[in-house]
Amino acid sequence: MKSRILIDATTVIEKQDGLSQYIISLLDNIPAEAFESFEFLVLVNKNVQRKELWNVLIPGKFKVIKAKIAPIGPKRDWNMYWWLRKHKNDFDLFHSTSNQYPPYLKRGIATIHDITFRKYLNAPWYNFNMAKHFLNMVIKRSLNESVAVIAVSDFTKNELITNYKLNEKIQSKIEVIHEGWEHLVNNNAAEAVSKDKFEFGNYLFYVGTTRVHKNMKNLLKAFVIAEDKLPVNINLVISGNETYLDEEDKKSITAINASGQRIFFTGFVSKNELDFLFSNADAFIFPSLSEGFGIPVLEAFHFDKPLLCSNTTSLPEIAGDAALYFDPTSPDGIAHSILTVYSDPAIGQELIIKGKERLKLFSWKKTAMTTVLLYRNALQKNK
Repeated sequence: MKSRILIDATTVIEKQDGLSQYIISLLDNIPAEAFESFEFLVLVNKNVQRKELWNVLIPGKFKVIKAKIAPIGPKRDWNMYWWLRKHKNDFDLFHSTSNQYPPYLKRGIATIHDITFRKYLNAPWYNFNMAKHFLNMVIKRSLNESVAVIAVSDFTKNELITNYKLNEKIQSKIEVIHEGWEHLVNNNAAEAVSKDKFEFGNYLFYVGTTRVHKNMKNLLKAFVIAEDKLPVNINLVISGNETYLDEEDKKSITAINASGQRIFFTGFVSKNELDFLFSNADAFIFPSLSEGFGIPVLEAFHFDKPLLCSNTTSLPEIAGDAALYFDPTSPDGIAHSILTVYSDPAIGQELIIKGKERLKLFSWKKTAMTTVLLYRNALQKNK
């Protein structure tokens, strides 16, 4: 009789986000031979509208179980508790694919993507400490109650060991399994993109949000410093919108655009439009203060763009020698990197070549294969 492995996909949402992509890519790349040994069950939220997920959940390959479970927060714990209480005998191993390992689940597999919240947390001041306390409790649960823990980088593993003062027994549970990039291949790339919508001249490209650890504030300050030394046709294009910028950020943008628009926000873009923006950029800049892995690094490599990158957290582990690094806390340092890549085209070409080689080290196929091996080992431990 095949062992039943339940993979939790209840955190997959309609919005494009890294966690949903991790889950969809894992499911899509489970090796064919694994289906000979295991029956794969996938827990999804009722009525979730995510085309990529349903394209992967092929009938006869996966058994889909629908439930109503909040994607995040204390309500999720409550929903999951009652679901597991009713269905705990329906599977042999549970893979919790998000940071929020379910309460009272013994000897499942936990995935921990990052613990960025310990230093950077987008929460109102009145519930900051409460949110941080809850998230710490969840991580401790993942570490203590699971039979194995997946960390998406060596950096994340070391952060867990250091911040939670883990003993050797718990440390030995943690296996580093990097993420992949094949989801970036666009089979619908032939669909038309309105080029008139994206007439930006030459531009440095950034993809991210206004969340504090994404560090848009220092990127804007850096461009203020660099713009006078850059040719006037070189702009900064940001995939996203200005909705949540604070007053300081808005002042930076006003200063940059004082003598003509040089910073552009694209608003929401489709997959094809994002590919177009990447493909036509001069270089990609990633000024993040903290990342558990850093998929945008692989995006830059995939689109053959020179990568300007923070020298902190997991990013050097993923980018290796294929990035022009800077201190993300220093607007002057970020500006220096921008000026460097534009002053010497040979530097950009060298980074592109190194990025192509670096990309070969990562693969969702490798992610899924290593995860399946972990399933086998966990099932042996659970006997």
